[in-house]
Amino acid sequence: MEQGISSSARVVELDALRGIAAVAVMLYHYTTRYAEVVGHAGRLPLDFSVGMYGVHLFFLISGFVIFMTLERTRTGMDFVVSRFSRLFPGYWAAMAITAAVVWAVGLPQQRIPLRDLLLNATMVQDFLGAQELDGSYWTLQIELFFYAQMLFWFALGLLGRIRWVIAGWLLLSALAGWCQKSGWHFSYTLGELLILRYIPFFAIGILFYRMRTRAAERRLDAAMIGLALLSIGIGQPPVLLLVAGVCCAIFALFSLGWLRFLNLPLFAFLGAISYSLYLIHQSVGFAAIWRLERAGVPAWAAVPLAMALAFALAALLSYRVEKPAMNWIRAEWRRRRTRMELA
Repeated sequence: MEQGISSSARVVELDALRGIAAVAVMLYHYTTRYAEVVGHAGRLPLDFSVGMYGVHLFFLISGFVIFMTLERTRTGMDFVVSRFSRLFPGYWAAMAITAAVVWAVGLPQQRIPLRDLLLNATMVQDFLGAQELDGSYWTLQIELFFYAQMLFWFALGLLGRIRWVIAGWLLLSALAGWCQKSGWHFSYTLGELLILRYIPFFAIGILFYRMRTRAAERRLDAAMIGLALLSIGIGQPPVLLLVAGVCCAIFALFSLGWLRFLNLPLFAFLGAISYSLYLIHQSVGFAAIWRLERAGVPAWAAVPLAMALAFALAALLSYRVEKPAMNWIRAEWRRRRTRMELA
């Protein structure tokens, strides 16, 4: 395998992109989305509606990173422990903080039934028909279903033939989208389990990873990226084809090494707290903005104050819960696996 992305600079660049995407989503929620569902007390000088598409960049990054991770994974259980330790401790802590804030000082419509709150702990509350505690949580189900699919192909030993898998994904995604546009029936359950609306974005991330690590197959993988864009163009609204094109341009710059300027302490920090920031910002931020504006703080000041709160909570979650829990779980799993191998 030729030069990969194992250097720390490359990891920082990917993390920086994840951090920038999280901040973009937060700006969208605090400006555009809050104005839509609650309404700011006064006019904001910024409407960052484009930030909503930061989640699509997340999906490309996940495709890239998960395929890379699985190529370096020994067993399926190693992957399960890795993903569980990465996602769930921080998520459950963020849920606890969010629930406490919402019930103490949040908007009345933010409080959900106890049954729905408990189902949120699964990360697949949408599929189970429960209301979300935080509007940002919907993407976590998408990520989990993607991980499950990739684990399935790994278990079958088909990562080496991932292009055939991707071809099937793209065909089904285009078909599902075309059926929806035409008013024809397509299985809702199949579409949700296979995340057909979003799978082309994950596929593009996988293909960019392959292009970086398999020079001899680069042209074919680039052609597959073209097919992914075609699938999005057939099955998705036109704006998502533009979003996919922008995401591809960002990853092309990354692959060419033109994003090295992101290897700075600020972006490293944003990357380090990106997951916690994504988890904690929306409902807590909405409650903060609502309380501040009711107290007479103008919207242009309430939003930055809510952002400062979100950054502080995200840093606390990341460095005191998410990372320590992840490291402890992974260390315990390595010790247990070593004992089983020696037995």
